[in-house]
Amino acid sequence: MLDPIKTYEMPHSPQQQAFQLYEVQGKTITNSTYPHETDRPHRHKYYEICVFVNGAGKHEIDFATHTIQSQSIHFLSPGQVHLISREKDYHGYLMVFSKDFYALDTFHEDLLFQLPFFNNPTMVPILNLDGVDFQEIILLIQTIKKEYTARQQLGREILRSYLQVFLLKCKQYYVDYFAEKKKMLDPHFKIVQQFNALLEQQFIQNHLVQDYADQLALSPAILNKYVKKITGNTAGELLMERLILQAKRYLIYTDLSNKEIAYRLNYEDPSYFSRIFKKKTGLTPSEFRHTENEKYQL
Repeated sequence: MLDPIKTYEMPHSPQQQAFQLYEVQGKTITNSTYPHETDRPHRHKYYEICVFVNGAGKHEIDFATHTIQSQSIHFLSPGQVHLISREKDYHGYLMVFSKDFYALDTFHEDLLFQLPFFNNPTMVPILNLDGVDFQEIILLIQTIKKEYTARQQLGREILRSYLQVFLLKCKQYYVDYFAEKKKMLDPHFKIVQQFNALLEQQFIQNHLVQDYADQLALSPAILNKYVKKITGNTAGELLMERLILQAKRYLIYTDLSNKEIAYRLNYEDPSYFSRIFKKKTGLTPSEFRHTENEKYQL
């Protein structure tokens, strides 16, 4: 059995701050200030943006494997399990920041839930850009890198402002590239985004669509209708998918028993949880754990 998955926090020291930028070349990160080793699946308590200049390798995010393409950006939210496998000709940047860094002063953490690529299980957190658009992203990164290196007295506030611009620019590109495909221009998209934010924060405590509909001042039927229109699944189906994803994380990256996992997910009847899991995945929790542990054994 694998050791329980590691969860990394932002380092806190006089030399470090809650925003960091790294340039990476080759298969491994040689910068000694990087928060953690990256040779096995892990997760963070902070946000991470991976900018791939030269695509080489693969990126596993919550049991889905993505080929790393050149001129692409991958967005990781706190709690997501991932592993980047780089090849020797890899070149890119990593930007990491805490929610507190983003939320200070005039900003608020809720803004991070308004971005389509963060905290949103229904959207792919990957943006593949063309050459012209990607060059604009690189210019922004170079500007951020210059300010990050200088560390002037007002550097923290300036970096936060640059980060805001960077994320808004990425949101603009995300809308440009995916608006029609993801129905982002639909008038009900914002409601579905609000539901996704609530879902990410409350899926363990609240298992009923009614709980989310009440908070959005909608009936469960209307909420299901809007969510299915945008995502192709009902609100109840997305809620179940999120619970199953969390169950998979527990099964692969902890030694918790099936019963303990059921209780952590707020199921009073472990056998009922096991039946749901098999119905959704085709495997019992124990079968899934055995199959995936063989796959992820390093």
